[in-house]
Amino acid sequence: MASEQPGQTLLSLEAFRRLVGAAPGELEDLIARGVLHQPQPGQIALVAGVAAFLAHLRARARDATLSRAATAARDARAEASELALAVARRDAIPDDQAEAAADFLCATITRELSGLPARATRDLRARAAIDQALRQALVGIADELTNS
Repeated sequence: MASEQPGQTLLSLEAFRRLVGAAPGELEDLIARGVLHQPQPGQIALVAGVAAFLAHLRARARDATLSRAATAARDARAEASELALAVARRDAIPDDQAEAAADFLCATITRELSGLPARATRDLRARAAIDQALRQALVGIADELTNS
């Protein structure tokens, strides 16, 4: 299993595979790509082999992270394109939700402005004129919101 060379401990390929938990064929692929070196056929230097295998694992993890980031960026660009298209087609939100939002907005504006004439004056004629002007403005706002 292990043999000694001056300054290094050599492990058989199978012993090194068990040590690092490599999948079948993974070490052979790393040897073929020049990542792992065999000082003797079927032998891997312990320290250099572990260092090279860890570097391989780090590179694989970095590549996976970059791949996930690229996928996330691609998905974000696709989502932005879909949103831009929906805005261009004027269907960014479903019609029923748009109507509910417009109804809520009109109700809020009406509620806030309904007491304004009474706060502005005690004169009933002036109050009626202000009330009429506000109602016309509210009708105009509602028309604009429903027609846009």
